[in-house]
Amino acid sequence: MNTIDTLGAQLEEIKAKSCEARIEGQLKDREKDLRDLFTIADDYEGDEDLCDQAREEIYEFAYGYETYKVTRLTWSGGGPADWIEVQHDDGGIRRIDYVFQDWYDGARREVPEGSPIWRYASIMLDGLEA
Repeated sequence: MNTIDTLGAQLEEIKAKSCEARIEGQLKDREKDLRDLFTIADDYEGDEDLCDQAREEIYEFAYGYETYKVTRLTWSGGGPADWIEVQHDDGGIRRIDYVFQDWYDGARREVPEGSPIWRYASIMLDGLEA
């Protein structure tokens, strides 16, 4: 088997694994990359150019960013408990999740726009921000 075939087989194996199966490795890789950059940025043997380059890479590490608020409106807090988490910004509601939890178990569902829960959240946010 040649190198291209080997790499192709490895790629197919990676693609076949679920994100749940791959997340721990991915998280560790990201942490290692950032740890290495911070080590250099925090004064790598006095090489100021190398430190500056590492600091620049830290700021360029993220592909992009989003800023929004999450407001939690709790309906019940005991067993069972339920609430909605409303992601919003100046443009309005971006997403709503309904969360239901009972002893040592829980579930989450996205709420569709136009539902009574979406309308309720909109009314509540208008009142809270007034």
